[in-house]
Amino acid sequence: MSIDAIKQVTETEAEAKERKTQAQAQAQAMLTQAQKDGQTRLARARKEAQDQARALLAQAEAEAEARSAETLKDYDADCQALKARAAEKLDEAAALIVRRVVNT
Repeated sequence: MSIDAIKQVTETEAEAKERKTQAQAQAQAMLTQAQKDGQTRLARARKEAQDQARALLAQAEAEAEARSAETLKDYDADCQALKARAAEKLDEAAALIVRRVVNT
């Protein structure tokens, strides 16, 4: 083998080694960037999920408050009806008590 051929093989090996080193560095850079992008997307997705959870919770609380107000309104109406019926029978109850006291 001639000296020129040895030089050429040595140069080719050196070039191949350099390309391999560059490819590894490029692959590592791509991996690092992909990890950063993944972390950014994950953080964004978590924030969006938290925002959606807060919105759903606020909506559920508003609906619960509206239902609670409606229930209280219904119970108040029932109480007023009971009071009205009791007031109607108050005179009758007082007369019954007076009769029992007088008859004893």
